[in-house]
Amino acid sequence: MLFTNGFLAFFVAVFLIAGFICYIYLRFFSRGPLPDVLPWVGVNDNGGFFSHARATLKSATNTRELLREGYYKYSKKGIPFILPNILTGPEVILPLHQMEWLLQQPDNVLDQNEVNRQFLQADYTMLHPKVIRDSVHAEVIRSELTKRIGDFIGDIVEEVDLAFKHNWGVESREWKEVPVYATMSDISSKLSNRVLVGVPLCRNEEYLENSMKFGRSVVITAGLISMTPKILKPTSAPVSDEKDKNDYVQWAIDHASTHRDPAERGPDMISKRLAVLSFAAIQTTAITLTNLIFDLAASPLCPTYLSTMRNEVCAELAAEHGAWNKAGLARMTSLDSTLRESMRLWGFVSRGVLKCVVKKDGVRLPSGLQLPFGTKVGCHAHPIHHDEDLYVGAYKFDPFRWCKEENGDEEGSDFKQALRLGEKRKGTSLVTTSSTFMAFSHGRHPWYAFLLLFGVYPSPMDSTQEGNAVLIPVTGTARADSLLPNN
Repeated sequence: MLFTNGFLAFFVAVFLIAGFICYIYLRFFSRGPLPDVLPWVGVNDNGGFFSHARATLKSATNTRELLREGYYKYSKKGIPFILPNILTGPEVILPLHQMEWLLQQPDNVLDQNEVNRQFLQADYTMLHPKVIRDSVHAEVIRSELTKRIGDFIGDIVEEVDLAFKHNWGVESREWKEVPVYATMSDISSKLSNRVLVGVPLCRNEEYLENSMKFGRSVVITAGLISMTPKILKPTSAPVSDEKDKNDYVQWAIDHASTHRDPAERGPDMISKRLAVLSFAAIQTTAITLTNLIFDLAASPLCPTYLSTMRNEVCAELAAEHGAWNKAGLARMTSLDSTLRESMRLWGFVSRGVLKCVVKKDGVRLPSGLQLPFGTKVGCHAHPIHHDEDLYVGAYKFDPFRWCKEENGDEEGSDFKQALRLGEKRKGTSLVTTSSTFMAFSHGRHPWYAFLLLFGVYPSPMDSTQEGNAVLIPVTGTARADSLLPNN
C-alpha cells in the first residue's frame, strides 16, 4: 500500500483541524474584504487580536446593544460602521442621511430578498430553493389577495371571535391566566389560515399544530445551519404533506396553470409555498400581538386605553350599521396608533432596511467607499425608534402618540389631551413607513398586518426594565376577563 491506514487517518485529522481553525478565523477574527477605514462597533482599538472575536460573540445575544453603541458613536455623526453578526456575517450600517440612496438602488444592485434568504437559510429550510428565489408569492398576493382583502374582513371577524373564545374563554366572573405567546400563536395561525386555506381546514388542530411547528423550527434550524461550514450544509430539506385544496391553493393553481414549468402545478410545490407563507404570517403576527398585549397590560392606564379604543370601535361600527369593512377600520385611528406604537418599541426587525450587494463588481457608497459583492448593507431601526431626539419619551409606551388633530398639529404625549371624548382625530396609518419608523422595514418590500384587540389585565411576572418600557419573556402570562365589552 502506498499509504498506510495510520497515515491516512493522520492526514484526515490534520485536514479537519486545519479546516476548523480556518473556519474559526473567518467566523470570529477576519474582517473579510470590507474597507479597512470602516470602524467595527464593539471592537476596542486597543483590545488586541481577540477583540473582533468578543464583538462577534456578543452579537449572538446583544445585537441591539451593539446597534445602540454604533448609532450614537458613529451614525449620529454621519459615519458608517460595521456591525458583527455571528450568524450571517458582518453588516455595514449606514447613517440615516444615506437612507434615500439605499432605497433608490435597484434590486439588481442591492437585493433585500437575498438577505432574507441567507438569514433563514432558505435553500435548506424553505422546503424548496425556488420558494424564496422566484416571485410567485408576490405575484399571487398582489394579483389576488390584495384586491380581495376587503372580502375577507367578515371571515376574519368571525375567526377572531371563535379563536379568542377558544383560547381565552368567555368567563366574566373570574380571571383566567393564559400563556400569551402560545395563545397568540394559535390565534394568529387560525386567522392566517382562514385566508390561506379557509374553513374547515383553518380549524383543524392537527393541521394548525403542524403549521406552527414548521414555523418554530425554521428559525432554529436556520441558526444551526448558519453556523455550519458550507461544505457540510445539507443538500436536501424536509418535505411538506399539506395537500388540501383551499383559497390560497386555488389562487396558486390558477397562477401555475399559466406557468411553463409543470412542477409548479403539482400539489407538492404548491403545498410547500403554502407552508412558507403560513410561517411568515404566523410568526410575525404572534410576536407583534404578544408585545402589544404586554405593553397594554403593563400600563397603569390600561383600563382607560382600552375604554377609549372600545368606544372608537363601537362608534365606527355604528356608523357602518354594524358591519366590519375597510372604511370603518381605516377610521379606527387610536387602535391603529396603539399597534404602531407597540411595534415602534418592540419591532421584530433590528435593522430596518438591510440589503445585499448582488452586483458582481460591488457598489460605491455616497461617501466614495467601495463595498464588494456579497456585502450586507443597511440602516438600523431599533436605535432610531428609541432616539429621544426623534421621539419624546422614546422608551415610554404612549399608545396615542401617532394621533393628530384635524388641523394636522401633533398631539404630543399628554394622555389627557388625547382622551377628549367625542373628538375626531386623524392618525398616521400603521402601514405607513418612513426613515424614522421601520418596524417592518421601509421601501419597496415592507411587511404589514392588522388585528382586532380585546381586553387583558396584567398578572405578576418577572421582567426587566429599559427606561419605562418592560421587556417581557416569551413565557409570560396575562389574566383575561370576558371578551364581551362591559356595558
